[in-house]
Amino acid sequence: RAFNGMIAALRAFALYVPRRLVTTLIARGEVAALPSEMREVSVLFTDIVAFTARTETMGAAATAEFLNHHFALVTACIEAEGGIIDKYIGDAVMALWGALETEADHAARAARAARAVARAIRDDNAGRTPPVRMRIGIHSGPVVVGNIGTPTRMNYTVVGDTVNTAQRLENLAKDLLPDADVAILLSETTASALAGEIPVVPLGTHQLRGIGAAARVFALSV
Repeated sequence: RAFNGMIAALRAFALYVPRRLVTTLIARGEVAALPSEMREVSVLFTDIVAFTARTETMGAAATAEFLNHHFALVTACIEAEGGIIDKYIGDAVMALWGALETEADHAARAARAARAVARAIRDDNAGRTPPVRMRIGIHSGPVVVGNIGTPTRMNYTVVGDTVNTAQRLENLAKDLLPDADVAILLSETTASALAGEIPVVPLGTHQLRGIGAAARVFALSV
């Protein structure tokens, strides 16, 4: 009974935190075995365009069903490229590459996942009225990775300007690519890391809200 209870608890635990984090904790034996550290990662943010307007006439069950279906599509694309879901924020997704282990190609993985999301959303939109439209922002850079929170409520996550920049890029897409079904913006750091593997289109230099220096911005070809 104790063994079966432990297995059930682990399965439930894996529903609420990234599965790869669960396996890492099991392998290392304790939470303290995951120290805070600086890492080079890629951060991806997604957001549904006009989500509030879309769901304001939906009931609670229909809204939850819509979001669960959407998150299943997005999460499958992210996990297929080795990414981990850091959190769901309303209708948004924050995903990471390179946080749990070093990944030299974390930028390319994030870009491929974003393109896969675009394809999945377009396929899923067949026959859907109105279609789902999305914005995605990706930035690569240093973050602090570690246990953030209190002794009674801990979150293994990342913090730093890299996170903020990725979110600001996603938000900027509504101004730079307002008519795109799925708009994907990259920072110069991420675009350079792709080394021509995936085509990008320069969109000029723009000021990101809350970020000091203006930044060169690129659109990912999908």
